[in-house]
This record gives sequence, C-alpha cells and structure tokens, in this order.
Amino acid sequence: ERMTPEKAAEIGTKFGNAYSSVAVIRDSDPTSQMVASALISGLLSAGAKVYDAGMVSVPEAHAAFCNVCECILSVGDPDADSRISDIFAYDFDGTPFDDEHTREIMRNKEYSLVDYKEVGQYIRYPDADKKYISKIKSSGVSSQGYIIIDCGCGSTSSCAPQMLEAIGADVVAFNAHECNGKLPRHPGLNKTNLMNISNFVNASIGSIGIAYNGNGTRIALMDESGKYVPGDRLCALMLMYLEPTVAVIPFDSPCVVEDAFKHPLGLNPRIDRLDTDRKLIRTRNDLHSIIAAMKENNADFGALNDGTFIFPEFGYCPDALFASAVISELAGKRSIRNVLEEIPVYSTRTLKIDFDGDIKKFASKLEERIGYYDITERSMSGDAWKMVLRKGSYIIKKSDTDPNRLVIVAESSDVVYLITMLEQARDIVNFCI
Repeated sequence: ERMTPEKAAEIGTKFGNAYSSVAVIRDSDPTSQMVASALISGLLSAGAKVYDAGMVSVPEAHAAFCNVCECILSVGDPDADSRISDIFAYDFDGTPFDDEHTREIMRNKEYSLVDYKEVGQYIRYPDADKKYISKIKSSGVSSQGYIIIDCGCGSTSSCAPQMLEAIGADVVAFNAHECNGKLPRHPGLNKTNLMNISNFVNASIGSIGIAYNGNGTRIALMDESGKYVPGDRLCALMLMYLEPTVAVIPFDSPCVVEDAFKHPLGLNPRIDRLDTDRKLIRTRNDLHSIIAAMKENNADFGALNDGTFIFPEFGYCPDALFASAVISELAGKRSIRNVLEEIPVYSTRTLKIDFDGDIKKFASKLEERIGYYDITERSMSGDAWKMVLRKGSYIIKKSDTDPNRLVIVAESSDVVYLITMLEQARDIVNFCI
C-alpha cells in the first residue's frame, strides 16, 4: 500500500509491541524525514526504546546496532524516486525481513499503546558512520587506488568518502553533501543513471568510478575508461579477487560468474591458499534465498548479479560500502579494465521446445538421462535445471511466457562447443518428453 504518515505510525506501534529496542534510519529522499518521524512516534507510543541514527546507510546501521537493537527499520526508496518513501526491516544480524515475517507482525490487531509514564525512550545516535569506518579499518583491507565515487547525496554521503580515505584510497567524491530538494541523480544504478560520472571517470586517467544506491545496499562500477561494468562482470571481479571458500550465487548466473569462481586472480593477501576444498552454491535469484543458502552452507560470500554483495564476516545485510573498499583494493593492484579484458566473451543460444506433459515425470526422466552425458555439475531450482560442462553450461526450464513450452538457454566462449552443447540439451529434452 502507498505509505502515509498515519500508516507509518501504525507500523511503528506494531513493531514497538514486537520489539523492545529498534534503530531507525533513513535515506535522503525528501519524504523520508516525514515517514521516519511518524514511525518513531508509533514506536515510542508502544513503549519501545528507539535509536534514531538519522541519515545513514543500512551497513552503517548494522555495524552500530547489531549488538544493541533487536531490529533496524530503514526509511527510504533506495532504487527509485517516483513515490513516497517505504519502510524496510532488518534483523539484528542484518538479514532483511521477508514478506511473511513482516505480515506476521502486521497481522497483530491487539497491539496496545502504553500509559504516558511508560512511553518509550528516544535516543539520538549520530556516530554510526564512525563505528562503521572503525570496523572496516580493522578488517585489514587496504587500498592504493584512485577512485571517483558518486553518493547521489544519499545515505552513504557522510561515510563512504571517509571510509575509503581511511583505508588509503585517493578519493574524489561527487554528490556527497546534504541535499534538501530534488536529488542530483536517480538513486538507481543503471548505465543511464550514471552517465555524468562515467564521463568524468573517462577524463580522469587511472581512476575507477563507484556509485551507490539510496541506502548503501547496491553498488555500480566503471572501469578506468569510464565504461560501465555490468552486474554479472562486477560479481565475477569480486569472486576472482576474494577467492571465497564457499560462495552462493543465483542459479541462473551466466558463465562469466561461474568461471570466475574457478579462476582466482591470486592477489588477495588475506587468503589461505592451503584450503583447496572450495564450493559454489547455486540458489534462487532473490536476496532471501541467497542469505538462507549462505547460512545453511556456512558460506563466506554471497551475491546477486545486480551489484548486491553480502559479507557474513560483518553480517547478512547487503553492503555496498565494503564492496567498494574491496574493488578499490583490487584497483590499486591491477587495472580493472585489463582484468575485464582477460575475461572471455561468451555466446548464448536459446531453443524452445513444445511441451504439454507432466513436469514431475519429465524431471524424473531427466535425472535418469543426464547420467549418460559428460556433465561435470548439475543443480536444480524449482522447475529449472542447470548443467555445467567443461567449457560451458545450459539451463532447461519452463518458459516464463508460455506454459506449453520448455526453454533451453546455452552459453559458452567456444561457438562450436556451444552448438554441440545445445544439441545435447535438445536430445535430453526430446528423450524426456
């Protein structure tokens, strides 16, 4: 539903009945202060202790309140500026609330207001950015790179430039001041949103460009020539540099991400390379599935292919600030543009096959049949199957637009291998239907 101050106050009252201590943060959207004030009023009316951190990002708030508050409520609209700000909830470990968790709290119709003597305690907390910078400095990340950042006058403005400078980066900051009116750019992170900083990076020799969304949960990257780096290639860079022991990625990640896990750069000084038992986990392409798989498999890294990264050493909230520190460290060791040029170019082919049978019977036959082929790895997500081969991969799934069709999407850097692989997938599907 469209957010209003009345709705925000009701949400605050219900969360105040469910949690005794809550941190409230906001982004720089012009409506966020209004919604945050109403939300805090509701929390206090239910007797909760409220820490008001003002305009700070989600990662900063988690660093400051993970051992203090039971949950964090973030007010804003981190990826769009076309409507009134919303409210997003995060658990004490940084995990975003899923819809069911939120509905469970909002279903409570017997919430109550406390007597005036028991009204909640309001605490202004202005130092979340300092807490976060201290945490990053203690992580050991160090940068000698040149970096141009665009904070979009968002919640990262007070922290990101100081944090990058604290780890040794040479920083030029765009839009890192308080904005009381229309934001200087859309808080989204697509190529069009970042045209201005891209041109500036291109004119600045040796610098990379970084941009953050409205609440510091997503990041965008431009290489030294100002060229926008797509989200899947950014994810590949992180995997190649960090060399995680157990990483969780979306099931439908392209080959550039799959192969990056197998081809580390060997530049990260904090990696113990004696540990060769590494594992790549694939799950549904949404944040809650990624985090759930990370917890289940004790993963040390998780990502979506849109600039969202999770570092469980700090918590399970997406952290664009630490991601920018990692990229800055890499840029100080090697040219981002050169690393990207060394990544193969992959070709993709798609094939559609008519299918009106029972998907469960199809799945049973598929499991039997794939054992006859040279498939190195396979995984399943719902009614979709991913086969990883020596020089490529393909996905078999039900069509998103036509329920009477199956779709095969194959990808490889070798076009001849790609065609052969697509024929193999066709043979398997034809046998199973």
